[in-house]
Amino acid sequence: MREMSITILAVLMLVGAGAGFAADSADPGGLKEVDLVLVKGVEGAAQGKLIINTSNGTDVAIRISGLDPKGLYTAFFVNTKSLMFEGIGPAPHVLAVSETGEVDVKTTMKKNIYKRFVEVGVYLNPPGRVIGNPVGVKAALGSLVAPEKPKPILTGKLR
Repeated sequence: MREMSITILAVLMLVGAGAGFAADSADPGGLKEVDLVLVKGVEGAAQGKLIINTSNGTDVAIRISGLDPKGLYTAFFVNTKSLMFEGIGPAPHVLAVSETGEVDVKTTMKKNIYKRFVEVGVYLNPPGRVIGNPVGVKAALGSLVAPEKPKPILTGKLR
């Protein structure tokens, strides 16, 4: 009886270790990669990746190609239905675009903040003006307030 209990315990430990190994292999090196694709209806060849270091929960990298070098772009974690957002990188969350239309940014974020959001958005702001709210403002004044929003260009699903 005692030998059977030890055997069952050993099997359960191996199964648990295997499950842990499988979870680690699904997340190689503690990195979460999110593909950034064009928003429906947006023309162009922009594409990219957002890479989150899940080991420390604070490091993030953004790599994009195909942007207009003259555009002013910002990046946010977003929940569009609840109108929640959090900027990626230091305020005002502007992405530096090279003359060839590429972005290669490494920055930090609040620890594990990405877990509160369902998607990532890259937005084109009006010329010369950074808008810090990508999802707009619901105003009690209605049409008296002309809400100006940046245009979503790229999006990626976090979960």
